[in-house]
Amino acid sequence: MTRTTESVRQSKWIALGAFLVLDVIQIAFVSLLTLNESDPLIVGVDFSRSNPLVSTSLFLTIALTQIVLVYFITRRMLQNADMLQIHPAYPEGEEWECKHSKDDVMKWTMELAERSGVRVDRIYVMKSPLPNAFTFSLPFVGSTVVLHTNLLDILHPEEVRAIVAHEVGHIKNRDSLTSIFSRMPAFFVDVVYLYIYIRIGLGIATSLLVSFDAITALLRILVLIAFFGLSRFLMILSKILVQKASRDAELLGDIHAAETVGHVETINGLVRLGQRVEAVSALIDEIKWLVALDPERISPLTNTELRAMIASYPLDHIDEKNARRMAPTIFLTTRLRNLRDVYGLGVTDGMIEETVAPAAVELFKKRSLEQKSEAEEVGDLIVDWRDVDYDGDRRLSKEELIDLVEILRENPTKMMFESELGMKLYALSHPDFRSRLLFLADSFGF
Repeated sequence: MTRTTESVRQSKWIALGAFLVLDVIQIAFVSLLTLNESDPLIVGVDFSRSNPLVSTSLFLTIALTQIVLVYFITRRMLQNADMLQIHPAYPEGEEWECKHSKDDVMKWTMELAERSGVRVDRIYVMKSPLPNAFTFSLPFVGSTVVLHTNLLDILHPEEVRAIVAHEVGHIKNRDSLTSIFSRMPAFFVDVVYLYIYIRIGLGIATSLLVSFDAITALLRILVLIAFFGLSRFLMILSKILVQKASRDAELLGDIHAAETVGHVETINGLVRLGQRVEAVSALIDEIKWLVALDPERISPLTNTELRAMIASYPLDHIDEKNARRMAPTIFLTTRLRNLRDVYGLGVTDGMIEETVAPAAVELFKKRSLEQKSEAEEVGDLIVDWRDVDYDGDRRLSKEELIDLVEILRENPTKMMFESELGMKLYALSHPDFRSRLLFLADSFGF
């Protein structure tokens, strides 16, 4: 069924409204519960003993704590060494390494904000080998746009402007505040549920270790299982509703970008971001395979090493086949350099490269043989946008986009990227790229 911008906007607010109603029901439910260790079930409902004032006070206290934590986490994030502010001030002497100049990035952001009727108070660039962008708006902090450096490495100017316009759309739609405040009731309910789990668990321990009453302990175990199942179901349902609203918010951000900058530029920006993620995902999969070749796990892979390996992959590469080919070289080179640096080995970079080269070739051959049948299966599950990139410029013209959209519509079960296969899309905060592209195609009539 074709979705319109208005239907997506309504869907977003319906999902948020349903989430808030569900959480109010949960809050009312836990507010009426009583906990009494002398009761065989421990958990009960007593309307005469319920105190709405206590429940409301607890809710407000936890909500205030949540707000304080949001500001604290935000402050820590902005102080991260990888975060570089370019507006309203740029640190003197700071070296700029991105493909597009900081003046252009700042100019594009401020122009798009003005055109959209919103204000951007701060602009940051975050050093990262993965392409991403996000925004948040907080009282007393203002609206902030954050762009990853890799996004600037792989996109053309108009595509960067499209991604910036998408983030500006989030500010215009007040998605940041909606997301923050919608999570506070869930946090309250989670804390209360945890308290109830602990009380029932203590009751079980008392029955077994103090009263030596196995029947009562078994009954309380059943109560804990039933209560845990019910509470988890309600929390999962709440999360699904919030994620649904978040996916709709992303589609609205896409349509804002397309209307502001252009739908061809917006789609190309999204496709290239998705393809970069695809390449890095392939690189990570190959690194995990290489680690698994060591059955004794003599030298387990650390998060620091993994980040270094990802950062070693060329920042402008977006081909997953190339990532798989380069993975053995990146993996072995990083490992040997770490050994050299830690133990002071007299090994030069040239010696490492000479040692790694033949081993990397053999590892790639071995992996290719294992993946041959798997690659054929995956090929039947995705639509590769590069098949309609007839001129090979790694960007799609309007005519090429029309062909891609036609193929996607003829194959309703196929995704655009391998990294999206098998994912529970209903639980993700971002819609899949197929949905985003088709939504824009429907909105602009092609």
